[in-house]
Amino acid sequence: MSFGFDELQGLLANWPTGDWPERAGDGVLDRICQVLRATRAQTNGSAWSADLLPLIRHVLLRASDRAGKSMRLRVPVGQGWPNQASWERHGLEVLEAGSGAYLLTARPWHPEWLGGEEDGVFAAAFSDKIVRRITHCAADPFVSDATKFDNYSSLGQCEAVRAAFLIPEGDTLIVNLPTGSGKSLVGQAPALVNKEEGHLTIFVVPTVALALDQERAMQQLFRENAPGRPDWPLAWYSGLSHEQRAEVRKRLRNGTQRMLFTSPEALTTSLLSAVSDATRAGMLRYFVIDEAHLVTQWGDDFRPSFQALAGLRYTLLGLSERPFRTLLMSATFTEETVDTLAGLFGPANRVQMVSAVHLRPEPQYWFYKASSPEEKEERVLEALRHAPRPFILYVTKRDEITHWNTVLRSRGGLRRLATFDGGTPDRERLRIINEWADNGIDGIIATSAFGVGLDKRDVRTVIHATIPETLDRYYQEVGRGGRDGKSSVSLLVFDDSDWNLPERLAKPKIISTELGFDRWKAMYQSHSSTHEEGLLSINIDAVHKGLPGGSEYNVTWNMRTLILMARAGLLTLDIEANRDGQDLDPAESASSLLASMASVRVRIQNDGHLIPELWERAVSASRAKTLEAAERNLQMMRQLLPGLSGSKHQIGREVGETLTDLYRVRSPRWPVHVTRVCGGCPKDRFAIRDRTDYAEPTVVPVHRVTSSLNEAWEEKFPWIDPAFAYLFYDEAQPLVDVRHSVLHFAEWLVRSCGVQEIATSSNSALTTLPAWNRLYQQATSRVLLHRPLLGGYMEPYSPLARVSILEPNSASDLVLDMQMLQRPFHIVVLPLSMRESGNRQRRLVDVSANTLRLENVIRVITQ
Repeated sequence: MSFGFDELQGLLANWPTGDWPERAGDGVLDRICQVLRATRAQTNGSAWSADLLPLIRHVLLRASDRAGKSMRLRVPVGQGWPNQASWERHGLEVLEAGSGAYLLTARPWHPEWLGGEEDGVFAAAFSDKIVRRITHCAADPFVSDATKFDNYSSLGQCEAVRAAFLIPEGDTLIVNLPTGSGKSLVGQAPALVNKEEGHLTIFVVPTVALALDQERAMQQLFRENAPGRPDWPLAWYSGLSHEQRAEVRKRLRNGTQRMLFTSPEALTTSLLSAVSDATRAGMLRYFVIDEAHLVTQWGDDFRPSFQALAGLRYTLLGLSERPFRTLLMSATFTEETVDTLAGLFGPANRVQMVSAVHLRPEPQYWFYKASSPEEKEERVLEALRHAPRPFILYVTKRDEITHWNTVLRSRGGLRRLATFDGGTPDRERLRIINEWADNGIDGIIATSAFGVGLDKRDVRTVIHATIPETLDRYYQEVGRGGRDGKSSVSLLVFDDSDWNLPERLAKPKIISTELGFDRWKAMYQSHSSTHEEGLLSINIDAVHKGLPGGSEYNVTWNMRTLILMARAGLLTLDIEANRDGQDLDPAESASSLLASMASVRVRIQNDGHLIPELWERAVSASRAKTLEAAERNLQMMRQLLPGLSGSKHQIGREVGETLTDLYRVRSPRWPVHVTRVCGGCPKDRFAIRDRTDYAEPTVVPVHRVTSSLNEAWEEKFPWIDPAFAYLFYDEAQPLVDVRHSVLHFAEWLVRSCGVQEIATSSNSALTTLPAWNRLYQQATSRVLLHRPLLGGYMEPYSPLARVSILEPNSASDLVLDMQMLQRPFHIVVLPLSMRESGNRQRRLVDVSANTLRLENVIRVITQ
């Protein structure tokens, strides 16, 4: 039985008796049921009422929006329930309805300090209206059979998933898609489609929280594809037992571990030996880095393991005779990031991009500059009394989490909270993630360690209680809200002291010329030759004169030096497992990464690397570009936020305009145009607009694909040029026989000629045949794209071998459209009666060269 607003009213009327459901299909009602079911026996409402009040207001505002009129809810009086003052303080109007009940109506909230809209601040976030344009397109059968998804969630996801399979082995694909557009599936699909043993995807994620969340989603997909399959670990983290770790390593080596989510720290230490062995055996097929923009990051968040991934990839590519594909995924690539990644994961001529970037229409942006930390606390508490659930409260430092947890619990009375940062123990992380997914927690107080890539779709409120380190990070964290396509709240409350951290990070600690050169000399002097010509093994803990060694600090700065040199083209990095320490589990720190477990090797690319002037000249451009990008990021954040405190604050720059500038890539090789959208901000709060009315980004397919083979065609039909040929069928024959022959021909093309694209009209009877939708099984790669005859948004760029099927009633003008397509191999199947477009008196078959007849072709290919 469904549980809705009326059912809630019925149970409240009989409080405390009644059969409260274990689960309600709706997230807000589910939270209310959890609170009330757990507290029916309590007599002290103070232990739970602060959690309930915003939820009741939320459900009332949503019900009123659905009904188009103000809805009321009858609630008990006494028995631990809130008093009238509490209800009113949380934005609810109270009428007495007899001695034992209140009648509640949700009021709009109009705080003077935020300004607002006619319907009240945050009003849109209580609505069920979808504000993101939905652009589903049918999934290719090879994907839908493996994932059970009938549609791609966006055109960008469609082309990115296809590109992941189509790019040549050894190539790198940059996947630039907005949050909520299904980016994760791009990296997951290869492991789902390729079910055979010996097909491994290593999926690198920045946080343990994301690894666990991705594991949970992937386990579900595996279960749907193979009921009864045991749920062995798909995520590698310190919470695994010794036995589980041994089992994962065993499966990596024997080819049964199709997917593994891991941190860069684990990959470059405790997993490196097993992954290297799997790569030597040719089993590593995909190397995926999620949130790949972090590879280029400097400053306090510099993680040597993340920055070393390019060197690790280079090493692994050298181990296997069958090179793997690399996917670099993010929703927030900037111009500098794309250029840097293309250099590190190149060569550049083997790097491609699929990009479909539009700003998120869901968040509505609110900013307030408080006059003091005390006022900031008051404003955040007031906002949380009126904000929809669930919410995330972001800060930047761990001690701020402790502070805000105390504030929200002691002064706000909230209980259904959790705290999360980079130091949260793995067991606690797993508990929080599961409770968050099951609506058991209404709010998370967190640093950026929480949420990156987590797909909690119904997050309604994201509050920043400080200025985020960068504008890029701010937008990433705002993007945790509204992933279901409905409006969300973004509120940033700050005071002057909050600028300290962003200003410091705008000057990232990039090694100076003198120290960097001295560090490099010390490392170079430590080098020893390897069995590979030109490859030098170095001591990553080498120390230049006057500095102590043997510390994480030294290792980190040496690694920064090497990465700076790699970006400048002075050397390439190479990281190899330390065979003496294979399969040990050290602490996952910077020093254990590079000093204990891995051998760091370099290949010199410039013989002048020991000349100070040349060293400086090479690295200065890279350093300057990074510093310029950091300063630009800070200035854009300053332009966005109000400059004065109090109710008469200065309005900052329009959010959509600012973010468009941040993420536009002007590179001629990888241009990215950002579709500008703003869900509402102080600059355009009262503009009348339809948030779904924005231009869909143009998605250009990859241009380098695995080549099709024409030997079988040339053997059977050497007199026909397959670059563009007509194949005529006699529609006077029984259509069942014609369809069978066309299917037989298509099977041969896919199996023997490397055709990877088939196109039909949407009403073709062929699409109803099970065998037609299983044609991909004939392909060596098991990859076959199904496209409409004319998919204008992606033509004429795709360089795939194609067969197009025209129906007997197809217009003759369609033939001209087929001729305009650029394909290396294109067979157009069409009826004998098809007329010439320019002269309807003549049949096309009578005036065309380079033609075949279907019945003759079938005889030839079946001999």
